Amino acid sequence: MAAAAWERFVGHRWLPKAAVVVLAAVLVAAFLLVRSERRDAHNTGVLDTACGGVLPHETVRGLLPGDETWELRSDLDLTGPSGRGPRTLVRCSLDWGEYGGLELAAVPVLDVPLSGVRPGDILSAGIAKEPDWATAYRTATTQVTVGCPAGLPGYPLPVTRFRVHASLHHDDGSEVAGAAKELGTVVTAVADHVRDRGGCGGPAVKPSDVRPGPGRVAESSEESADSDEVPRACRWFRPGMLDGKAWGRDDREPRGFTGDDADVCSLTVPRVKPTNRLDHYAGVTSVSWRGPLLPEARTAYGAELAALSPAPEPKSGEKSYVLAVWAESSCSGGRALSRVRVETAAPALAAGRADRILDAYLASSDCRAVKVLGKVWK
Repeated sequence: MAAAAWERFVGHRWLPKAAVVVLAAVLVAAFLLVRSERRDAHNTGVLDTACGGVLPHETVRGLLPGDETWELRSDLDLTGPSGRGPRTLVRCSLDWGEYGGLELAAVPVLDVPLSGVRPGDILSAGIAKEPDWATAYRTATTQVTVGCPAGLPGYPLPVTRFRVHASLHHDDGSEVAGAAKELGTVVTAVADHVRDRGGCGGPAVKPSDVRPGPGRVAESSEESADSDEVPRACRWFRPGMLDGKAWGRDDREPRGFTGDDADVCSLTVPRVKPTNRLDHYAGVTSVSWRGPLLPEARTAYGAELAALSPAPEPKSGEKSYVLAVWAESSCSGGRALSRVRVETAAPALAAGRADRILDAYLASSDCRAVKVLGKVWK
């Protein structure tokens, strides 16, 4: 009976071919299922290992392509007491395809030692070339600077801050759009891991603390055509604030520095209508100190701060006048001490514009609760 059934099956016009197709489909599905299960198991193992195993699995799975095999190209976790302080605290790179990948790193903030807190001292320190590992956060998709009040162990000088930054790219090398929010969760998890292992103390990191890399903010903002030639710390200033004109090719370029604890701008602007033979240029220097630099700034400028007053305008003459205006404020959630110095051969110009220049400077940094301390002529 079985033989007869087999003969009927073999002799059927299309049934044998259909059976072969079904069998092939089943084999292919089984192969794909096994491969998918192996890939998922491999990818889970990668997540369990990468960056000390602290990456939030569900968030990362939502960011990475589920139909690709992820490879852990580099992995390093040197958090906690480990002897000599490392340049990189945590680093991991999850790659797929030719160029696709998630790159994440946590690095200490090693400040360039300052010879002083005056604008010239800070500008000189800002010229120092920082290594690539210390500046990578500037162009990252997301980054956060985290305080470590107790200090990271293993460094010869106190290290009370570190940064975590992350970037995500497609297989073609282009950046994944719209991933910043989810990456913020990943960055937060790694930041808290470094805090806990390093015994930092202080408040926990929140996803709302994470920001785009500062270099990316500058690229996306609507700046003037020559903004790349003007330091970020000086972009708040407009020549018209001192009845000046745009800088020419032969004019001295503005100098600026933007850091976590201070920002400085020093510039001169050519005057449109000089009032005397010394009034061809006016100068402005702005500086703000924050965090650990505040006490030193108050000490360095102690005599000037003690002499602050409403500062009546001096009698005009053919010489250069310097007016310094001081203010305290809250900038980016922290207290700041700011000084704007206006130098000009027209004292009436300095006296009439200094307050507005100070307002524009502080507004550019989103400073609030401003308290003007006074002025002093130099």
